[in-house]
Amino acid sequence: MLYLIGGGPGTIRALRGHLKTALAELGLTRPVVAYVGAASADDGGFFRMIRDGLAPCGAKMHLAKLASPRASAADARKLVEGCDLVFVSGGDVEAGMRVLHERDMVKPLQKLARAGKPMFGISAGSLMLARDWVRFPGEPASTAPDEGAELFPCLGIAPVHVDAHAEEDDWSELKVLVRLLHGRGERAAVGYGLTRQGGLRVTFAGRERTPKLTPLGTPIPRLVVRRGKVAAAAPLT
Repeated sequence: MLYLIGGGPGTIRALRGHLKTALAELGLTRPVVAYVGAASADDGGFFRMIRDGLAPCGAKMHLAKLASPRASAADARKLVEGCDLVFVSGGDVEAGMRVLHERDMVKPLQKLARAGKPMFGISAGSLMLARDWVRFPGEPASTAPDEGAELFPCLGIAPVHVDAHAEEDDWSELKVLVRLLHGRGERAAVGYGLTRQGGLRVTFAGRERTPKLTPLGTPIPRLVVRRGKVAAAAPLT
């Protein structure tokens, strides 16, 4: 069970609804949630804001500290292994992946997911749970969206490509991502836009590795390549 939620500023009510839906699937009275805040360098204020805002969902949320060199990676692994749901929070995708690699948490998270551990991502956390993201070395994306852009791998737990809460700029970075995926040979590349109020529920049937994608909250935009150009396809509804 994977939830990829768009999130963003001012969306706590929608986030609360999506988390309640995910927790209801667990069927537990007081589930334990491990909060992975690598993308925000384990920012304490951000963690408390999320924890307190989601308190009505009825879960006990604990921070799996990883970002500080003084943090115990062993304790963080113990928490994510023993929790009922892993919550991957937002921030900076590349920085978050760097922390997970440095603290040797990539393979443990992938192994837990393969074993069926429920996971829930918001914003950058959703992108980290997905396959790849794009970096723009040397230039802001808004200045030169294609110049020097390159792909880098994320956790790949959800075998999809997504961007989050980017409606206002018409999914500009997602367009670059899809174009780069097509350029490396993925002719059927699809990019999904996780809206501020919406997201995707990703499930697998048996041994099948092709996921079923269920839109949550809103229709989910899709981007594909047609005749060599990135174009909008029919949204998931």
